[in-house]
Order: sequence, then C-alpha cells, then structure tokens
Amino acid sequence: MKSPKPLLDVLPGLSLPVAEVTSVLGRMWEGESGEGHAAPSEFRASQMNVVLHFGLRTSEAEALARFDSVIRFAQCYPCRIIVLCPVESEARKQLLEGKLFSQCYIGATLREMCCCEALMLGYRPRDADYLENQVSLWLESDLPTYHWFNRVPSERIEAQYLPFIRNCRRVVFDSAVEGDEYSEIHWPKTEHVRDLAEARLLRIRQSLGRFLSSYSPQVLAESLQNVTVRCLPKRRGEAAHLLSWQEAGLAGCAEISRVDFSPRFSLADLESEAGICLEIEWIYAAGRRLRWFLRDAEKSACVETDLGGRPVSYPMEVSFLEPDEALAEGFFF
Repeated sequence: MKSPKPLLDVLPGLSLPVAEVTSVLGRMWEGESGEGHAAPSEFRASQMNVVLHFGLRTSEAEALARFDSVIRFAQCYPCRIIVLCPVESEARKQLLEGKLFSQCYIGATLREMCCCEALMLGYRPRDADYLENQVSLWLESDLPTYHWFNRVPSERIEAQYLPFIRNCRRVVFDSAVEGDEYSEIHWPKTEHVRDLAEARLLRIRQSLGRFLSSYSPQVLAESLQNVTVRCLPKRRGEAAHLLSWQEAGLAGCAEISRVDFSPRFSLADLESEAGICLEIEWIYAAGRRLRWFLRDAEKSACVETDLGGRPVSYPMEVSFLEPDEALAEGFFF
C-alpha cells in the first residue's frame, strides 16, 4: 500500500532551506515593475499573521481545501500566512523544512490587485520547541496573530502548544472536523477560542432571529415542552451550536415574560429527506408547534408555525457562510 505524501509536498510552492525563505520572499516583492506598472510590493500590505496548523491526521484533500480557504481569506484581508505541516517519516533528514508560496490576484475591476504569501514549515510533531522558535522568526512581529488548528490532537495541544498560542488574538478550530475532541482543552483564554461550525451559522441565526422577533417573548417561551435539532452527521457541529443559541434565546424570553420554563433540549439524527441537512422542531402544550428546515444545496430554508393566529409558512433564502467568510467571522467577531 502506497503511503500518503507529506503535506508539505502536497501544497503548492517553492521548496527552500528554512533559513532562505524570508530572504527569497523579500527579493520577490522588491522585483522591478514593468513600464507603467506598479511593483508587486505596492499591493502587499499585511494586516495580520494567520497560522494554519495541521496535524498528522489531515488528509491531502483536506489540506488543499484548508489552504485554499486561507488564501481566499487573504485576498480580502491581507495577511502573512504560515502553514505548519507535520512530517511523520523519520527518514527525512532535516529537522525543519521550508516552502514558499506567493501569488498576485487581479480583482473584478482589473484595477485591483492583492498579493498573498504563505510560508510553509515541515516539522516533526515531537520537535515543538524548534517549531515555536522558527515560527516566531517568520511572524511579522508588529501585527496580531490568529491560529487555526486542524486535526492536531487535543493532548498534544495541551502538552506542547498552549504556550505557543498564548499571544494569539484568536484561536479557531472546526468541531465539524474535530468532533468533541477540543471541548476539554484548558485554553489560556477561553474567550479567544472560536468554533468555525458556530461561525458558519451567522446568516442562519440572523434570518431565523428576524422571523422570531415578530412574536412576543411570552408566546415563544410559554408552555414550551421540547426543542429538538436534527441533523445529518456532517452537520453535527453546527447543530450543537444552533441548539445552544436557541436555549439561550428562549431562556431570555422566559425571564423577560416571567413564565415557567423547563423544556427539554436535544440533538437527534436526521433521516435524509429531500436534501434537508438541518431541522428544528419546537413542541408546545395544546399542540402548538414550530418547524424550521434548511436545504443546503438549494441555499433555502422554510419555517412553519402555528404559534397563534393563522398558520404561517415562511420561505427564506439562506446558507452557511463560505469557508473564507467563516474564517473572517471566527477571527474578528
């Protein structure tokens, strides 16, 4: 059976000795411009550092998808990207290996340009001290740093990488990828850690919240018995956050309206039905009910209620945030 390639070999870029990466990068941006054209350095204005930190369980396809997401993010929010790629094989002689990716992108008007750079480091997971030292040399030290973990084991984060992220402005991960593995990590600053599965729900929370705001808090909370979120397996992370969001909002409604409030909140599996990936159901005493469901492929949802007055069926045009949009939401909000 053919062993998978090291992630550093999978990602695009120019292989270089680690010590030469920054000097080659500097010469690249100082290149002469053609007649009547600005030099590339004029379109390079980093606002932050973004560290994309892969673990050994990251597949080739996943690594390429994450790399593409962070490059798309950089086209809107210029940054220096540092990609950490684990190397499992002890046959590779170098302690650390380097790679450089850079590219300039033309905007929609053909007058806009954005230049992106990614410095990649191949490392052996047991050499965490060398990794931290090298990354500190590559960071633009006067800019904030954001860190994205992907399939790095939680025990390794606790044992080796918590000091590594102590000065990061925000740390993100994706529970749709990691499951519950990161839930027990003792992060240095819990308020600085964000789940991308929650970030992807931004538009859904906004559209559903606007609809629910047309009802009084008392109508929403009184006599509520069960709140269930059903999902396909790949949307378990989003479903858990959607359930927590409803629980907090409905508890607030009950407090404002001073009604008894003791419903059961639960997650359940969703049987595949006409492309639906997420479903919410509220059950009240006396048969009142609310149902909301999302068809991801069609970027459409619908909410059906009979909370008072005539029954309502209200369609919504809504979708999850794209990966680069979710990164922005996770990093900044």
